[in-house]
Amino acid sequence: DSANIKAGLEHLTPAEQAKARLQLVLEAAAKADEALKAKERSEEEAKRRKEEDQATLLDQVKRVKEIEAIESDAFVPQTFRSSKEVKKSTEAAELQQEPVNVGAGAAEAAAPEKEPPAANIPTAIKYQDDNSLAHPNLFVQKAEAEEKWFQRLVALRQERLMGSPVA
Repeated sequence: DSANIKAGLEHLTPAEQAKARLQLVLEAAAKADEALKAKERSEEEAKRRKEEDQATLLDQVKRVKEIEAIESDAFVPQTFRSSKEVKKSTEAAELQQEPVNVGAGAAEAAAPEKEPPAANIPTAIKYQDDNSLAHPNLFVQKAEAEEKWFQRLVALRQERLMGSPVA
């Protein structure tokens, strides 16, 4: 392979040969990087599948035990009670007790915070101007937009000239 490459580069100047070799090395490195990333992805996928299989196995064991408990003679039918309502009532009780316990001690204050209640999680996007259909940046003047673009190009060119990679 290297003999073929050398034969193909003989007609070029030494500088062009160096550039061509560098390009070939970069391409080989990119291919190797892709191969490593693909290998990592496949290993992660296999690990994730194994974890899912273990989780499903545990769920199956739990289900079988629950079915056996239902089929046993000791099982007594009861009315259904939603655990969602129980969670709401316990959260409400905790929220009412928190202000009293906050000043009680530093150990309680240092405890990690719990997830915010579901009522405080935003469920919709709120815009600054409700009458607008698009972002305000889309309505800038043409001259201003061209000036921003020109400044961006200047910055990119300076980065490139200074040797730093352009993002």
